[in-house]
Amino acid sequence: MPGGCVVGCCYPEVLLGGKFCTLISDSLSVRHRRLTNLKLDLRSVCFVALVIGMEETLQALDDLISQFLSLDRSLWSSSDDADSFLEAVDELTSTIHGLENTSADHVLLESFDLLLERCSTRLKDEFQQLVGTSGFSDDCGGDHNFKRSQNEDDNHTFVAQPVRNFDIIVDALPEGVVTEANRIARRMIAAGFGDTCAETYASARRNFIDESIARLGVNAHFEELCKSTSWEELETQIMRWIPAIRVVFHILIPSERHLCNCIFEEFTSYTKLAFATACKPFLQLLSFGKVIAAAGHNPESLFRIVDMYDALTDILPVLDEAFDHEVAALRECLGLSIKGIFVALEKLIRCDPCNSSPPDGGLHPITRYVMNYLMAACVSRHTLEEVMLVEFGCVETCPIDPDRSTSSLAIRFAWIVDVLIGNLESKSRIYGHAPLGCVFLINNGIYIIKKVNGCELKILLGEDWTRVISAKVHQWVLEYRRATWGRAIAILETGRRSDSSLSIMLEKLNRFHSFVEAICQVQSRWVLVDKQQAVNLSIMVEELVIPVYRDTIEMLKATEAVGVSYVRPEDVKSRIQRLFKAMAKS
Repeated sequence: MPGGCVVGCCYPEVLLGGKFCTLISDSLSVRHRRLTNLKLDLRSVCFVALVIGMEETLQALDDLISQFLSLDRSLWSSSDDADSFLEAVDELTSTIHGLENTSADHVLLESFDLLLERCSTRLKDEFQQLVGTSGFSDDCGGDHNFKRSQNEDDNHTFVAQPVRNFDIIVDALPEGVVTEANRIARRMIAAGFGDTCAETYASARRNFIDESIARLGVNAHFEELCKSTSWEELETQIMRWIPAIRVVFHILIPSERHLCNCIFEEFTSYTKLAFATACKPFLQLLSFGKVIAAAGHNPESLFRIVDMYDALTDILPVLDEAFDHEVAALRECLGLSIKGIFVALEKLIRCDPCNSSPPDGGLHPITRYVMNYLMAACVSRHTLEEVMLVEFGCVETCPIDPDRSTSSLAIRFAWIVDVLIGNLESKSRIYGHAPLGCVFLINNGIYIIKKVNGCELKILLGEDWTRVISAKVHQWVLEYRRATWGRAIAILETGRRSDSSLSIMLEKLNRFHSFVEAICQVQSRWVLVDKQQAVNLSIMVEELVIPVYRDTIEMLKATEAVGVSYVRPEDVKSRIQRLFKAMAKS
């Protein structure tokens, strides 16, 4: 009861004066101090008892655990030993957690922690042995996708076998081993050694991952080697890298993710740490791609780099989120390299020397190279269009449709052909002879049109573009006809109305025949690469020359001169036909 009530009931004198009240109050204070001291004594006794009990518990756990730690064999070689050891670790961990919530002696807590650290060291060793070497069977994975190899130290490591089915998850460890590894991981995490457990997992799996990659024919650490390797040798590595990257991201990484999830079940942060650390060799494969992207500056490197870009596109549906950033960065590097290659191709065309034109006006090597290059590149037009769209930042908003003349890729290809034609026109001027320059342009123009019409380039560039190029070729044909055969008929038409005397007409005919013969002797050494074009040119020249020549012969006949001989129009026509046949055969 409160003090006032006690005084009021038992001691009514308190109401009579303050001195007695003071005596009673002092008496009560003495009683309170005695009770308090008694409580403190009880607490001290309990604390002493607790300390003595914890020291005994520590000694008992130390004795028990030391028996296991002193064994020079794996505790997991005996299921009973493994169970008993884990039970002792659980008891130790539980005791430490209980002491942390009390005012236990610091030295005592430190002794418990040291014992727990010794346990975790042994658990780490047992965990590494389980995950890294023993406990596998020769047919793990079911589909024989892994094979056990044996090194000089008699440690077994499983490596990936060639596979054709990508839709599988490989069980790299037997179910029983995974269960035991999970039991150890739980104890290490509860003891505060989760980071150590994750790092131990990564270390134990590293040999498996490295040798799995090596078995796929690639080296996970060849970035330095690439710096001193020729492009031809790099191509060999690329041809191995492409199927390897598909196996890695379709099978090995999902399988490793599955294993991590099973061992570190419910501990997401440690799952991520173990997985990211173990899979670092896979990042080396992506680093190789960056080396290739940086090395591929010449146009010939386009096709292998496109293959690499396509391989990365193929793995996107199964890409683990841990690799999102790295794969996106590599695709960007490869895309920039592809765009840079087309810039290099344009520069190659512009810088091709003008004094390298063939003397017979035939097909220039740069024309053959560029058109065959574009034909081969057109096979990958969907990939190239995607890369070109990225340049304009509209991948998400624009559908990837390269089969339209306004697509980014079509514009790029059309520009390259325009640069090529501009270069050819410059080369045609170095001949110093207009007809030969025209033949050169006709040959190369016809080749360009035939190449476009013979493949997907026709769809890509469109009919309007083809009509423009065809109009250019037709203009070159007209220029050739005018520069060569226009001069021939000009001889016959000069002074045609003002003077039609026999001597003048005979002189014109002689000059005409000499001129035509000179043309035939010179141009028979030229070449027309397209036989049909040779036929078409022959017909066009005949239609220009023969009517004028026939009119001149009729005028000659009208003079009724006796004993005058002349070349028949049919013979002139035959001579023209022989010329163009000779040019086609050349």
